Amino acid sequence: MESLGKIDVIMCTWNSNKPWFKNCLHSIRREIPICHFIVVDRFSNDGTQRAVKEIFPEAIIIESDLNLGRARAEAIKHVDTEWFIFVDDDVELFNGWFKAISEYLNPMVGAVAFIALPEVEWLKKLSYSSRRIAESLGRKWIVGRGIYCTNTLVRTKLVRDWLPPSFLSSGEDAHLSKHINSKGYNTILLYNHYVRHHGIFGLKNTRKNLWHYSGVRLVRYTPITTRKLIRRFLTSPLRGLYIGIKLKEAMIIPYMILYDFYSLKGWLQWSKYLVWKR
Repeated sequence: MESLGKIDVIMCTWNSNKPWFKNCLHSIRREIPICHFIVVDRFSNDGTQRAVKEIFPEAIIIESDLNLGRARAEAIKHVDTEWFIFVDDDVELFNGWFKAISEYLNPMVGAVAFIALPEVEWLKKLSYSSRRIAESLGRKWIVGRGIYCTNTLVRTKLVRDWLPPSFLSSGEDAHLSKHINSKGYNTILLYNHYVRHHGIFGLKNTRKNLWHYSGVRLVRYTPITTRKLIRRFLTSPLRGLYIGIKLKEAMIIPYMILYDFYSLKGWLQWSKYLVWKR
């Protein structure tokens, strides 16, 4: 296992000063041995920068209207450490996060992240159910395919030359995964712990998949295919009914149908939904 010293942290913000924002910042301060805290802010007017400075007085704040992919790439230019960490503005790290994620480092790992679960009980139940099914099939909970940038440890030298499309506002994590994989390194998503994902979640939130899947279609993320998405959508009513009854959560049924519908729609009509303000 590689040893880590102090680490630079990157966060992209835009009117992020929500009720949970300071809890997220405090969890970063508590869990990570920080060298520099680098923030790319989209000219917030709700006190976001002030909240950051209260907890991280020495934070480097870069004001920019870049879309999310380029905002992340811009922040990487300011990283001084061998590894750095992406943490989203609505993610709260669990106790022991840094030690837990560090255990999975080896010379062939380029990035590693924990799954983020929303603070909605019925959605947590859905995730736990999926986990139990996979475990029963003997699947590993370390997936060497791709990562999300919600709480991600990244090997800096691999992404110094990363340049996502300028209009990529979603799916940049898939683009980053492809970039790291192309250099012969693994990207790992961990399921044995989870970070808290704050925000408003539910049926309405499934519409975000229009933008997420338009982004991954744009960057040609090969693990996702049209055939797989069509098959998933066609089976979503039965899967939703089965899991909803099993977990005694009726909301799961429309959620799975809408989630798969918007995923497929965003994938097929990707050019229509690319423009999205982060």
